[in-house]
Amino acid sequence: MDYHTIAVLYKNDPAIAALRKEWLPLAVGFLHYAFKRKHEVALPQETFCEQLDLYLEHVNAGLPAEAQYRHGYDFYLDRWSREDDLVRVRNLEDGYVVQLSPYAERILDWFETMQSRSMIGTESRLRTILTLLDDVITQSTEDVGARLRQLHDRREQIEAEIARIEATQQVEGLTDVQIRERLDQISTMATQLLRDFSLVEERFREMARTIQQAQLNPRTRRGEILGTALEADEQLEASDEGQSFRAFYQLLTHPEQRDRFDALINTVFEMPRLATFVGDNIILQRLTSHLLDAGERVNRSNRRLAEHLRRVVDTRNITESRRVQMLSGEIKHLVSQIQPNSRKPLLGSRRPFFSIEGEPDIDLPLARPLFDPPPKLTAIERPRPASTQLDVDTLATLYDTFFIDERVLQTNIKRLLMSRPEVTLVELVESYPVTQGIAEVIGYVLIAAREPQHAIDRTAHQTIVIQTPGSAGQKSIAAPKVVFRQPRRGVEANSA
Repeated sequence: MDYHTIAVLYKNDPAIAALRKEWLPLAVGFLHYAFKRKHEVALPQETFCEQLDLYLEHVNAGLPAEAQYRHGYDFYLDRWSREDDLVRVRNLEDGYVVQLSPYAERILDWFETMQSRSMIGTESRLRTILTLLDDVITQSTEDVGARLRQLHDRREQIEAEIARIEATQQVEGLTDVQIRERLDQISTMATQLLRDFSLVEERFREMARTIQQAQLNPRTRRGEILGTALEADEQLEASDEGQSFRAFYQLLTHPEQRDRFDALINTVFEMPRLATFVGDNIILQRLTSHLLDAGERVNRSNRRLAEHLRRVVDTRNITESRRVQMLSGEIKHLVSQIQPNSRKPLLGSRRPFFSIEGEPDIDLPLARPLFDPPPKLTAIERPRPASTQLDVDTLATLYDTFFIDERVLQTNIKRLLMSRPEVTLVELVESYPVTQGIAEVIGYVLIAAREPQHAIDRTAHQTIVIQTPGSAGQKSIAAPKVVFRQPRRGVEANSA
């Protein structure tokens, strides 16, 4: 960190530039309210605009007339997303969503750090440092004898603790202060981890922007673009943060580790003593889904980079094909201008250009059969008129109609397939209970029948328990065994 680096950051960094804006209190207050209060990773654009409009009314109600914010929510959304780069508007499968940029995460972190915290724990962080140092020392040695001595010492400590507990029938647990310290440290580390994901995602976006800029330069060759992109991708994969992210994502999506992670979080909320400390800690309750969503965002940016590379190759191939067609047209034009008497020495003796084996199939138009009109149906009786009397049950049936949103079903399938290679319909219904009757189950079956990576085994059957709409009871239905699987790479490439 030198003077010139600081001067460049002070002039060009969006986070520092935002500190000089007059609307900074509005931006920090609202973004913290919308995203950090419930630890949201992304918000639908409509929800973001509605909350910003209400927040503007709330803030202006407490300000004097000369200090009120004059613009509407659409002005600030356009300003923050285009000029100031505080939020990112993304077009996903289910519509537009708004996400915080790394610069907005940095600003919110600054203001949260400046706020006086209710508790500053030091003992838990010191123990964390000691644990990490011990882990580095024990896991870094390559001496077999030293490693065995470490394991024997650990076994003796465990056996001594077991003997002490059996003799005294007492367990030395953590105090309330130590529990509060450790839970606060876990929440802080989880929040920081989610913020770090935006930085990794920003690296992939920078690479994509570099490829786009190089593609717009007419003097840049295709090989140079691909070479630069592949070299940058290899450097990112080989970097410490790239290797750490890959190890993290493999650890989180591994079925056994994922189940262990979920079990630990559930145990924290189920233990009576810890219930008073965790309370409604939203970040712990939704930590697994937040981490999976953040990791998927990084992978989506990586896939977007691969898509840019594919477009570079396709664009250059299209350009070369047009050039070949142009040269071929010029050759045909030059040949047409040659006099007939002068063509013979150039063309030489004529010979067949190509031949087809077998006799040709002849299909004459008159060999087709004549049109035969279908028989007419004659009604013997007139249809009976429907009853004009409507009772309460009939009206309730018309009113209680519902709509099966297939996008919600697709999202449920994708979330479970993040942590395992395949999932059955029974496991899917257990994780996301059926609330709209058998029609929702049929929706899952239709998805499995339509997409090639899924499978339906009609020879095996499974029992599915569903909650029927409008009643408090449950029903069991027998359905074919349906298995949902992650899409194959070939399918993803074709869909792209």
